[in-house]
Amino acid sequence: MADMDKDRLKELEIESILEETHYLADQERMEQTAQKYRAKPKIEEIFSNADKKPRLKNTNPLDESEPDTSNSIVGDKTAATMQAELIMDGNDDDLVTPEQLKAEAEKKAAEKAEKAKREYEEAKKKAAEEENKIVTLTPEYDENTEFSGEVLGEVDQFRDEAEIKSYHTIDIDIPEDKPKEKTETKEKKEASQTPVHQFPNTEKPPRKVVAKVPVYRPDEPRNILNVKAGRFSEVVANEYEEYVRSKNPSVIAHVLRPEPTIVDEEIAPTEEKHKDNRPIGEKVISALVGIFSKDESDDNDTVKEENSKPVEDYTGEEDEKSILYELNHNIRKLFMRSLLSGIIAAVVVVLTIVTRIFPNAICSAVPFAPAAYAILLFILMAASLVLNRVAMLSGLSPLVHIKGNSDTAVAVAGAAGMVQIIVSFFCLGDLNGFHVNYYTVIPMLAFFANNVGKLYMVLRVKDNFKFVSSKGQKYASKIYNNESVAMQMMSGTAADRPIIAYQHKTKFPSNFLKISYAPDPSEDLASKLAPITTIASIIIAVMYGVVKLSFADALNAFALITAVSVPVATLLSVNAPVRKLCKTLLSYGSMLSGYPSVKQFCDSTAIMIDANELFPAESISLEGIKTFEDYGIDESLLCGIAILKEAQNPIANAFDSVVAETEETLPEVESVLYEDEIGLVGWIKSERILVGSRTLMEKYSVEVPNMEYEEKYTSQGRQVTYLSRAGRLVAMFVTRYTPDAQLKAEMQRAETNGISFLIRTTDYNVTNDLVAKLYDLFYRSIKVLPTGLGNVLREAEDTVEETSRSYLITNGKAASLARAVTGCVKIKHNISLSIIIQLIAVIFGLLVASTLSLYAGVQVMGSLEVLIYALFWGAAAVFAPAVQKP
Repeated sequence: MADMDKDRLKELEIESILEETHYLADQERMEQTAQKYRAKPKIEEIFSNADKKPRLKNTNPLDESEPDTSNSIVGDKTAATMQAELIMDGNDDDLVTPEQLKAEAEKKAAEKAEKAKREYEEAKKKAAEEENKIVTLTPEYDENTEFSGEVLGEVDQFRDEAEIKSYHTIDIDIPEDKPKEKTETKEKKEASQTPVHQFPNTEKPPRKVVAKVPVYRPDEPRNILNVKAGRFSEVVANEYEEYVRSKNPSVIAHVLRPEPTIVDEEIAPTEEKHKDNRPIGEKVISALVGIFSKDESDDNDTVKEENSKPVEDYTGEEDEKSILYELNHNIRKLFMRSLLSGIIAAVVVVLTIVTRIFPNAICSAVPFAPAAYAILLFILMAASLVLNRVAMLSGLSPLVHIKGNSDTAVAVAGAAGMVQIIVSFFCLGDLNGFHVNYYTVIPMLAFFANNVGKLYMVLRVKDNFKFVSSKGQKYASKIYNNESVAMQMMSGTAADRPIIAYQHKTKFPSNFLKISYAPDPSEDLASKLAPITTIASIIIAVMYGVVKLSFADALNAFALITAVSVPVATLLSVNAPVRKLCKTLLSYGSMLSGYPSVKQFCDSTAIMIDANELFPAESISLEGIKTFEDYGIDESLLCGIAILKEAQNPIANAFDSVVAETEETLPEVESVLYEDEIGLVGWIKSERILVGSRTLMEKYSVEVPNMEYEEKYTSQGRQVTYLSRAGRLVAMFVTRYTPDAQLKAEMQRAETNGISFLIRTTDYNVTNDLVAKLYDLFYRSIKVLPTGLGNVLREAEDTVEETSRSYLITNGKAASLARAVTGCVKIKHNISLSIIIQLIAVIFGLLVASTLSLYAGVQVMGSLEVLIYALFWGAAAVFAPAVQKP
């Protein structure tokens, strides 16, 4: 009995070794078959030095030999033809037939098994003698086996140079009735204007010559005629200058925040001139603009824009130069204004601190120091008001109709501060101390912050405009508007509202400038609060003047209340983070125009995405093809590839090289249908082609290997896909899916902000569990849509619009859309936090200043205390939302 057990163990051991041998041989055959259909590099040779001698070829080294083919036999080679070819080559050696090779292989396998049996018995005997000895098994290698000491790494492929592939046919008629001299002159002129192609000179030119030449659009219109007309030209020039001055055609229509009756002179571009007559200071400032903008041609447009016209919005290529000219001009103006406003504000801040800390020392060192201080403040305040005269005028004008804008509060505070300084000249009293508190430092800081905020806004518009006007296919992002279908798509996910974002192709992004310059909530808040705080300031000032019986004290109270009512960081707190987000999105290939874009996508709870975007060509590797039929295997595989391609299955990406090389010979697909979670059913030449799971094969009575056999290939995270043709199992694809690194990071970021993903696929391998595992997401944040809803997603994404609003424009990548939508969700919370902080600052400051001034007098709130209060809340409005980056 013991001997029988030993013999059985030996048989099992031999069977295990043989099974392992067959499995390894099977793996090798699968790898060779897959190599034939796997995506290949685009180049054949890679050069490693300057002389371009091939050092590494993209071919099998065993196939490098190139024998003389003069006596070769063309066609499929059999044993007889191979023997004949050897005889023709002068080789009399006997040829080994495949049958002999097979018998020899079987003999070697038997010898190897017998050898393994003997080694097993010897090892068992030796183990019995040395029971505690550790035996290390090492792999066996055949004799004369050589090992390479070098490892060849991957080499990047070179890109092909761009070529002009688009040509137009041009018919050129050559009339016969024209004189010969004119014809020659015309031919010379045409030859000089057409440097790309020249027509051959013949003795008798044909009547019509057809040539393929590129057609170029001229940079400037050709219908302009320049003439010298002496004194008449000077009269015309003078009249034209009068017309320009009267109509002001270069004023832009989309100023930052204008009132209907007011023209922003500092944002509007000035008249174009033939010479650069700008002052030296402005030229220096233009050179410094490069700190904020990467455009190297900013200054080039200033002198050459002779034909620039005002545009209301971006409508086409003809508007690009005018818009860039206006944007560059605005940037220079705002940069200059911000720089000067900042210098003035810094000087006033220093004076406020010094006069508060060292009053006695200053009064003893400087005669009539309080009067000198008042005069200096008057000069600085006047300079600030002149520099920001447009903001002052546009801010005070709406008060006539009890309305306001983002400049109203600071304009009222600036006017009150200026009046306070003028009145104080008559109420200085004792000149041995600083008894008057001037609150002009607050509007000066607000002017500086608002100018910087406007500068950030125009810089953002310019960066975005470069993306919008660039060449290439653009994709417009939208919110799916069918609520009932959206509810069905979102069922089963963690989202509570069906607000789904997606993108589709567009030919032109419209309303760019209108959306870019639209006001944000902080501006709306400031415009609503400004009339209220102004009326409250007047009431409190009147009450204070009545109580104190002093007009000067009433003006001091009015200046105090208006100063604490100014939201110092109104424009800066929003435009600075929005511009930073837009710069980040541009690096990802997406463009966010302005706050309307944020409002459009800030409530998104899901993003539509196709499985081909989840798993592009580089994310699916074909690790092997197991064939089950020897007859017509190539044709059957091409049928399977055609079905995968027609259904837009991600696995088709793994056969890119085959599709590219045989696209014209791929069989025509009559129909294809994806059955949820099992695979594809298609028809080619009246034959049914199945590509999918074993469940699909069993459903249509196709015999497949057992589950244990399949599990050998599905280990280590691999997937298998079966292919059958006409009811017979043809092959099995062994694939491996890997996540896209950039998309993985953005999907995780989106999930953190409560965004789910709706996936359309025709690959049964792409499931909720697979995507959640590969992309490290919560399984309820992923939903693979059924066929019906997946077709809805496909229809929405396949839409091509002539024009689409420029809310969110991308380059079509899923990572770009996910990053932009996530940024909108996050920055909406940051903007809301900033608005709340500014609202609290205004209300709290109004209440505190009113209470203290009425009960304790204006003197208890000095200029330094008000400055610290404004700086604290301004910094909070800017930096608190920046803690959480969108």
